Amino acid sequence: MATSTTKRPPRGASAPKARARLPRRLRLLLALLPLLAAMTAECLAAPPVLYPKWHDLVAGAAAGLGARAITAPLDLLKIRRQLSAGEGGASKGAAKAIPEWNIPGQLLAIARREGGAAALFRGNVAASYLWMGYNVAQFGLYGRSSDLLVRLYLARHPGADPASIAPAVSFASGAFAGLCATLVTYPFDLCRTVFAARGIDTAVPASNVTWSDRTTERLAASRRDGPVNASNGRPPRTMLEFARELHRQRGAAGFLAGAGPGLLQIVPYMGLNFMLHDVLVARLTKAGNGGSGASGLAGMAAGVVSKLLVFPMDTVKKRLQAEAFWGPADAGAGGGGGSGGASTRYDSRPPPSTAGGAGAPGERRVVGAVNRRLAGKPPPPPAGAPYGGMVDCFARIARNEGAAAFYKGIFPSLVKSSVSTGASFWLFTLTRNLLRTMHDGKFKIA
Repeated sequence: MATSTTKRPPRGASAPKARARLPRRLRLLLALLPLLAAMTAECLAAPPVLYPKWHDLVAGAAAGLGARAITAPLDLLKIRRQLSAGEGGASKGAAKAIPEWNIPGQLLAIARREGGAAALFRGNVAASYLWMGYNVAQFGLYGRSSDLLVRLYLARHPGADPASIAPAVSFASGAFAGLCATLVTYPFDLCRTVFAARGIDTAVPASNVTWSDRTTERLAASRRDGPVNASNGRPPRTMLEFARELHRQRGAAGFLAGAGPGLLQIVPYMGLNFMLHDVLVARLTKAGNGGSGASGLAGMAAGVVSKLLVFPMDTVKKRLQAEAFWGPADAGAGGGGGSGGASTRYDSRPPPSTAGGAGAPGERRVVGAVNRRLAGKPPPPPAGAPYGGMVDCFARIARNEGAAAFYKGIFPSLVKSSVSTGASFWLFTLTRNLLRTMHDGKFKIA
């Protein structure tokens, strides 16, 4: 028996016919319903909060002052190690004989030699102005330049994902912010280097063994009480005294000594710093570890990596800065890397004596012992000429001291960089979050 099979219409086939029977105005309303729902949801959503721009400036100032207060002794030790050139190193005294990794021992030696713990904070006023101004300019410009670059990218590539260019934006914004901040605060950087390069010694370095006690007392007194100049070797006591003496020696251009390598090294340094920080913070936030703590940890890692890559350029900058005030590093008295301005070169002449002539018998015995000990050694190099610029400084350090000289002070520098960078990002994020929660009518530390 044949059965007739009727084909059922596919599900939803009658929908167009049913929709066609609806009034035209109702069909138009149904077509616009998804768009109206999306627009309603956007209107009901909370508008983005625009926080005042001064939040970044205040947070940057707090970050700079806090990081400087924590790392001041490490910064002084790093600068002295970088300025130690050949036999006339800045840390040729007590701190030179201590291994570089023994940071507490070196700091204790400097404090004993230069009159107490206050010596570890030489140049702290100029450095505080430097760090505060630098961080205010850096963090303030970083946020604005990042927003500008993202807007320019989206204008050229509508619908693109900004996360795809986040590392490049972080590098470019960090490099630009660091460059501008360096230009604004560079004179304070130069002042900080000059103050930290030398302390007011209470005695002549032990390497001057051929000098008599009378000479030692007179030189120490002249350093403490005499006028500040390169031949005397007494460091300046105030920022005003530093500015007057530097302007007398070099003019207005002296305040930009070493700016070339300083600007060249700050571009990759701050670019890598911000790029690595933002990448690490993004990963830590995905893992559920956000907040100011994640920013501090990411900053510590970013500071170590970026400082290690640009440290040779920083050493050249410090040499040129010190030379602008103290003169050539290996020029004997007053050299940029000298320890307190006294010549450490061997002098075979008898030391002066109150009795006149060739010196007292005890002094002659000292000279004879030194003569016998150094008889087989080659004569020291003559007093050096000033550096002819950044390239000449690079070449002479490599030729006279070897490639390892570019990394003098690298250990205290890495410790200082990790602590200071981590503290800067942590304090900045903490202060900014605190200001924003207070702006929202809350009070939360995160």
